[in-house]
Amino acid sequence: MSAGEREKVAMFRYGVIAGLVCRRAENRHELTLLRQEILSKEWIYPDGSSRKVADRTLREWVGRYKRYGLDGLYDGLKIDRKNKGRFRAITADVVKRAEQLRRELPERSVKTIVEILKAEGVEILFSERSLQRQLKRLNATRCKIEKTDRLHQRWEQEQANDLWHGDTAHAVWLPDPSNPNKMKRTKLIVFVDDATRICTHGEFYFDERLPSLIDTFSKALLKRGKPRRLLLDNAFIFHSTTLEVMCAELETELSFCRPRRPQGKGKVERLIRTIKESFVSEANRAGFTSLEELNQSFFGWMEKNYHQQKHSELRQTPDERWQIDVSKLQAVTPEHIRRALMMRAKRRVQEQTGTVYLDGMEYSCSKEVAGLDVEVRWHVDLADHIEVWLDGKFVEIARLSQRPTTLPHSIAIEEENYPTYESAKVRLEKLRQMSGLEPISLRADEFLTTVEFEKVIARYLGREFSATELRKLTEFFKLHAPLRRTQVETALIKAVSVKGAALHLRYYLEAMESSLRKGGK
Repeated sequence: MSAGEREKVAMFRYGVIAGLVCRRAENRHELTLLRQEILSKEWIYPDGSSRKVADRTLREWVGRYKRYGLDGLYDGLKIDRKNKGRFRAITADVVKRAEQLRRELPERSVKTIVEILKAEGVEILFSERSLQRQLKRLNATRCKIEKTDRLHQRWEQEQANDLWHGDTAHAVWLPDPSNPNKMKRTKLIVFVDDATRICTHGEFYFDERLPSLIDTFSKALLKRGKPRRLLLDNAFIFHSTTLEVMCAELETELSFCRPRRPQGKGKVERLIRTIKESFVSEANRAGFTSLEELNQSFFGWMEKNYHQQKHSELRQTPDERWQIDVSKLQAVTPEHIRRALMMRAKRRVQEQTGTVYLDGMEYSCSKEVAGLDVEVRWHVDLADHIEVWLDGKFVEIARLSQRPTTLPHSIAIEEENYPTYESAKVRLEKLRQMSGLEPISLRADEFLTTVEFEKVIARYLGREFSATELRKLTEFFKLHAPLRRTQVETALIKAVSVKGAALHLRYYLEAMESSLRKGGK
């Protein structure tokens, strides 16, 4: 099985168990209902087949995830069952037909169901007790069918960050930066919290591609913490392996609205409608010339005209409702976000040159991976290096060797011209000045990235590192991140003052690890 297929299987398994490992269950009964819902559902497996997940398999996946994290769902760590390869008496088709017969007429006993199966030509190689256990696992006992069929999952969330909704919309027209004589329509990407109606983050872009979505989501995480569940519609932008893996790394359940069921998107669509009616209509006539001006005014409008206004359903402002749960939220560090939000792609390393190409840029790899199919991982704001992974394992850092010589051409689209109104310009300019919001950056000085960590070590030791040493530095960083700059520099200064800067790299890493254990993170 290739690395891509292994990843697809692991992502499928995470999608099955996400509700059990990510949601906050109020009581044991609620958890039991969720488990029954998962076991009764027909799942589309990566091989295209449609079948249910066995209770024993579900318990195994949950246990492996809790013990090993996302890596535990890859086939490399699969724990074989004792009865692997043996014939099972009750096939999935027979169990499915038995369940249909029971739900068709709940009064039917197991004995009656077996008799019907015999009449239909099924060879009975199992006991009635075994079939009874299978029907019980599917919650298809006679006394529970009618009650179970009426169950509905509670929709209104009780706590902040239990569920975020995300969506996109066409928005304000601005001058095209590549051709100021033409107008280009911006795209709004926005997330809203279900329980508090807080807009965790929203921003305007000139496209609605995956990097823009990741940028919005990452800023929402930095401002508001980690959501337990993310609910999106079925737009193409939301269906990507990068977003799927990203949510798995953050332990966030990723789910999608049912097709042709707009009720699932009600809260975020209502927010977008409010934005269009109160902000976009004015912004189109305010004479904005750049995304920066537009977004600064939008941030000010969001804080003053939305978060501070009483919500008709909450009967309080979104900000007041958010403050009730603020102490219960799960914060994430900038480094954790950076690693979780790394984009991923499959690439082949050139056999002759040992280089790999990504978005028109050339990166230099070691000869060990030349000619191999690898996975590259990178962050949208760090174009100077990428990570190279092989069969799910980190291999090395590949650094930029050539920058693109041409820029992509802009795509011509139909324009819409709006007159500029002084009243709209004055109102939104005032909001922009009142917002006082600085652009959010993922590059926080307090925490080091992998590259910054390597540069700090190199500066204090006064030398360049070999490929083997760079791998050791990367492994150390991944094991101990997040690392603050002051922690690293303090440990290095002490180690160098005692033994000098000419010893083996292992000495300085051990000294740093000892310092971290004593001082904590």
